[in-house]
Amino acid sequence: MHTSIRRTGQRNCIYAALRQELMNEMFQHIVGDDDSVNYEVDLDRQHFAMVGDKGKVTATAHLLASIAAKPPTLLWGYSDILARFGKATELAHKVRDYGLEHKDDEFASHEVEYTFPPDLDQGLVIASVAHDIGCAAITIFGTEYYYYSSPIGGGSRVVLLLENLSEPVAPITLDYLYARLPRYLQQVDDIAWSLEGFVELMPGWSLELSEDGGMHHARITDESGASIRANYQFDEYDRLKRVEMERQ
Repeated sequence: MHTSIRRTGQRNCIYAALRQELMNEMFQHIVGDDDSVNYEVDLDRQHFAMVGDKGKVTATAHLLASIAAKPPTLLWGYSDILARFGKATELAHKVRDYGLEHKDDEFASHEVEYTFPPDLDQGLVIASVAHDIGCAAITIFGTEYYYYSSPIGGGSRVVLLLENLSEPVAPITLDYLYARLPRYLQQVDDIAWSLEGFVELMPGWSLELSEDGGMHHARITDESGASIRANYQFDEYDRLKRVEMERQ
């Protein structure tokens, strides 16, 4: 299992998901979203590009991890097997340093197993593991890097860290969060954990959590003092059954 990686990633997952959407919107605006769009990766040159008839976005690429389908394992970029990619893997050694410092084998081991639940699509599971890795990277590397995941054949995926994007990505705003938070709350393992992690990454933002007769409330305030509130309930099995949003 990759329980520690996922738990670490869940702390950052709302922030990471918002940034992924904003980055994808930037790609679509600059490059387009038609059949001409494709991405290029050359790890020998640490080159990443999103290319289309409309335009091009480039970035410096770092190999964070690769995820194999058979056997179901992930390899960190610092592993001996991936050392052939040279400079592109240097940044990933911070993952091992983090694992050793925190005595966490999932970050300190070159190879980590994950599991395929029998009722889930294999491709979706691998994509989810990639998202967990990308989210966990924020804890280790900070918010300077964006992550990008893509299939590489045979059901496997690669996870890259991108920096020096040639086009700016729009900042996270309260309005942008408001429209997407109900969807994110349906996906997280622990709502309070993920909301707390989100505001930690947003300078000047704050979070107030409360509970009233089985209804939970999360009030999020941005640096300007504007607020939104998410009201949510769980069923008898602790599954999220209701989310309502309001502006304050």
